[in-house]
Amino acid sequence: MLNSSSINKQESLALAVSRIHRSRSLEELQKTFFATTPQFVKADAFGMYLLDEKHKTKELFSYKANQNFLAEYEDIRLHDPIFMRMLQKKSLTHSSEIFKDRDWRKQPLYKFLSKWGLDHTIEAPLIVGGQVIGTLNIARGGQHFRNDSLSFAQFICGEINTAYKHICEITELKRKIASLRIPTDTMDSLSPRLQEVLELAITGAINRVIADRLGISENTVRHHLKHIYRQLDVHNRAELVQRVHSNRTKDIPN
Repeated sequence: MLNSSSINKQESLALAVSRIHRSRSLEELQKTFFATTPQFVKADAFGMYLLDEKHKTKELFSYKANQNFLAEYEDIRLHDPIFMRMLQKKSLTHSSEIFKDRDWRKQPLYKFLSKWGLDHTIEAPLIVGGQVIGTLNIARGGQHFRNDSLSFAQFICGEINTAYKHICEITELKRKIASLRIPTDTMDSLSPRLQEVLELAITGAINRVIADRLGISENTVRHHLKHIYRQLDVHNRAELVQRVHSNRTKDIPN
């Protein structure tokens, strides 16, 4: 039987996951990462990095981390054995996983961390399209991360990664929608909500992404699509896209 402490922890975790997936921008997501993770993982510094193709930092968000420490870490990232193992595995990696304590304390990375009052580190990937495009970093001084902290870190970082992929999908959809010019007569025959569903559908967005973007259920998305099909006299998405693009061609002046 679960005690009250375990139940409270589970409830807090469920609220944290809900908050993570309500994030609609990178700014919201990084704030959520820093607000929720310390509730479950005792640590002294947190970071979210977005990297370029050479694994250099494009954007950095941090919480409780010394700015000079962050600047110096940039110079040694590619010599960080935790980072390199994480790139290879494409999954959460931590110092105790790779090194025994005696060997870890001989590592240049440990000596660098300890200069800033830190002793152990966790690094988890942000993966989009199969590529590591960023990392979530957690570090602490003193004892190793406990097993429960590692489990919470792995779970939360996984949820952050999923939410980040959704944000990237929505950003790409917005870009595609901005590049479209849907014919006026097509749009005028639909309600504002159906217009939103149509715009997303013809970019190739699946029902789950449309639902996430509009804050509605997938069943509601399916209902709206059926209504759009009836209104525009088509039977499926392929015919819908063909109809819209056909009308666009007619609208383009010679």
